[in-house]
Amino acid sequence: TSDSSLCVRRQKAAQSPGADAPAGDIDPYALQRVGRPGQVAPPPVGVPGRSEASRPGTYRYFLRGRKHAPQPSDLVVESTSAQRLSSFDKALKSFKYHEAFDAALQDGSPEVVVSVVEELVQRNGLRIALQGRDQQTLQPVVAFLARQITAPPFSQVLIGVANLLLDMYAPVLGQSAAIDELFVKLRNVLEAEVRVQAELAQLMGAMDVLLAGAVPSKSVATTDDQFRPNKTQRSE
Repeated sequence: TSDSSLCVRRQKAAQSPGADAPAGDIDPYALQRVGRPGQVAPPPVGVPGRSEASRPGTYRYFLRGRKHAPQPSDLVVESTSAQRLSSFDKALKSFKYHEAFDAALQDGSPEVVVSVVEELVQRNGLRIALQGRDQQTLQPVVAFLARQITAPPFSQVLIGVANLLLDMYAPVLGQSAAIDELFVKLRNVLEAEVRVQAELAQLMGAMDVLLAGAVPSKSVATTDDQFRPNKTQRSE
């Protein structure tokens, strides 16, 4: 209560249903015996019982609303399935760099392989991905380098991979004819690219000479006249 005193309400004994008692004398807080111990009490009068579909914990309760058609005023949210990760993404998440690089090579797309190589470089895992390879697992790597190392979008990344690969497997060259053939093919591709670059440099030099000689002579004479003294300056 307001004066910090404790008030305990005494419960009156419940009257039996057959006893005659005025309605106003029944205490609403009196305890009444309803059924046997452990028996579920019936719902109160005036409160309808729950159906099987609306009872929590049932299978029908779990599936409620599945066939409900949305109204025009309802906000419908579409469910999107989660995007599945590729095999090399799963390997990268598990820090399995060797398996990630092999999965990227099996994909065959140079963009995917170069992206995985760049990710391995960021993680300092490129050497881990290249080491411990035998003839079967080394062939796809060298073959990919021989095909794509001269492509302008990928050459900067793949040249670093080729240098690291040669440093790691140079001592074992000559033990497998298939691997030696692929490395020879890689060398021939690089030598051909160097020759093409040298020829392009010579061609650009020749074009510069031709463009310099194609300047009109009138403009050259006008330029020379700017540095010649006029007659008045000579007389003075």
